[in-house]
Amino acid sequence: MLSCLLGVLGVWVLLTGLVIPEWLALSEGDFGDLVGGSAQLWLLAQGVPLGALGLKVGLVPLGLTLLLLLVGERTCHYSARVMGAARRASGGSADLVDAVRLAALHASTQLAAVVLVAGAVPGHQPWGRVLIGGLTMGLATGLAGALRGARPAVAELIPDWARDLLAGASAGCAVALVGGIAALIAGLIAHGARVVELHESLGAGAWGGVVLILLQLGWLPNLMIWWTSWTLGPGFAVGSATSVSPFGVHLGMVPSIPILGALPANGAPSDWVRLWLLVPIAAGAVAGMLVARRRRADPALPLLALTTASGVLAGLVLGLLGALSAGGIGQARMARMGAPTPAMLGMAVALLGGGALLAGAVRLLVTRLPAATSSTVRQAPDETEEQTRRIARQPDHPTSEQHG
Repeated sequence: MLSCLLGVLGVWVLLTGLVIPEWLALSEGDFGDLVGGSAQLWLLAQGVPLGALGLKVGLVPLGLTLLLLLVGERTCHYSARVMGAARRASGGSADLVDAVRLAALHASTQLAAVVLVAGAVPGHQPWGRVLIGGLTMGLATGLAGALRGARPAVAELIPDWARDLLAGASAGCAVALVGGIAALIAGLIAHGARVVELHESLGAGAWGGVVLILLQLGWLPNLMIWWTSWTLGPGFAVGSATSVSPFGVHLGMVPSIPILGALPANGAPSDWVRLWLLVPIAAGAVAGMLVARRRRADPALPLLALTTASGVLAGLVLGLLGALSAGGIGQARMARMGAPTPAMLGMAVALLGGGALLAGAVRLLVTRLPAATSSTVRQAPDETEEQTRRIARQPDHPTSEQHG
């Protein structure tokens, strides 16, 4: 409990340090504004909408969420190591039940902290999202840290085919996300001058510019997922009635956020841009090939089913990430930002599943068809030779002639 609370306090101090310069710039700001601003930013990272400057911000900064996950995992990992050392000192060892108990305690502490902070922040809070966000963050970090720190023997509980399936799906997701990051970097390089111009036009000053960059880093993973959806085909929106995809760009007024300067211009892009659609197919192929190599002794149909399932599972994970990365800023035009979840989910499952199925089929053709053909070729001379030996072993029989 203490390690969990210290982790929460450490992140809160970090966020407070980011808010202090802007708080000092307020002529009528009090200490409550400073505490409330950092607390709301901490809650926003866990899915609780933020109310600031008359806006309702529901776009979760996934970069800050990843920071919270990392800190929570490390604190619970430390607690699990202490528990494991105590168990070994007494002649025993930590088991799965101990790890689950520690994770439950960590999740309860995290949930209590989220509820207390949300209750202290002024304004009406969506308590459903408060409870879901706090419990999800606590369980995810608690289980990951406890299992890594206590090191219970859980590998034997997972079948081999399930471990291979998860490995393939993880590889497929990684390749797809790397493709999205590459597309984002290409946009930043192509429109770097526009990004710098937008940054300078805000006149944030030295420290204000640093804070602006750090805040954009908080939403950088969202942009990576949006561009991953772009490589899948559906693209993403930066406001209502807008669309950015390889098949066309339709933008209106875009917020003056420097990193959004990487967006392409309105109109239909060139034909070569559609080559990015090969990225998710390649991601599915990597997932399927990895599973096919690990399960090369399986029969053909189960092998194809498992390779396809790895691509489908990777597509489902990408669809979930697309849903988590979407949100809005305000209630008007900017209330819809991010990837269209149903379209991204459908295209991710179709393209990655198809790529995995294709990789599994190619693997079967390359590895098993030549072996089957060579086996057939070897059998034909052997059968002829055996038949010759049988004829040679038959005794000679006299023949009779009939005369009429």
